Amino acid sequence: MKLNLIPKNEIYFKLFAKAADNLIEAAALLNDSFENPDKAVENSKAITELEHKGDDIVAEISHKLAKTFVTPFDSEDIHELKSTIDSILDSIDSIAEKVTLYNVKSITKAAIGLTEELMVSTKLLSGLTSSLKKMQCNYELMDKIKKSEQAADKIYRKGIADLFANGTDVMEVIKWKDIYEDLEDAVDFCREAALTIEGIILKHA
Repeated sequence: MKLNLIPKNEIYFKLFAKAADNLIEAAALLNDSFENPDKAVENSKAITELEHKGDDIVAEISHKLAKTFVTPFDSEDIHELKSTIDSILDSIDSIAEKVTLYNVKSITKAAIGLTEELMVSTKLLSGLTSSLKKMQCNYELMDKIKKSEQAADKIYRKGIADLFANGTDVMEVIKWKDIYEDLEDAVDFCREAALTIEGIILKHA
């Protein structure tokens, strides 16, 4: 019989689950801002509140890490995962703020497509995060996250090409290029977090 040598300090699993659920909510609000631009200001405020909540979760993880001698997995991996999750939420908050600062009114097809992939990736990441407790990687979810990232990359490239091909106003090009890049980064961060989780589980296999 295989012995379970992973310490039963479940607070980390609970905190990462909370952080992942927070991402799902923020991504959904961002998507709503693109589908309903009149709600962008309201949603941006709500996303900022979620960003503060995320900061509190990350701070609690750091606090536990500083005081816990034995952790369920390497402290370096805990730090990397919490930092990447925090980067996803920071990106979402930044995008939501830019939508209002840039006074975006006419939403592009690429923006909708990218936020939809971001919602997909955050939901998949949440499911993958729950596999940490059993230390059994869900490779079906890993594959889906990879495909979501690839789909987002394709949408991003097409969106950038369209900006320059359609005679778009220079200021609009600057605005949307900036937003597209942040959206692609957010989806990329989801993949990075997934790879970190996979690495953690492989170490304990």
